[in-house]
Amino acid sequence: MNDRLQVREEDEAYFVVLEHDESDWVVKFGKSPDFAAKEWATNMAESYNERYDDPRMDAVKRNAPPPPP
Repeated sequence: MNDRLQVREEDEAYFVVLEHDESDWVVKFGKSPDFAAKEWATNMAESYNERYDDPRMDAVKRNAPPPPP
């Protein structure tokens, strides 16, 4: 993936989606009283984005397909 991630909330779940295409989701965490779905989704997006923003990843990003328009 050559795009940052963000979290989109819907009634039944939190979706980790591409920053430039919210309809393209990577993972869905269903809401449940005994599961911290929001925290899992947020942590996943933040962890990925930290690595994505690391300048050492620039070579990898140059070889990845561009984000969707």
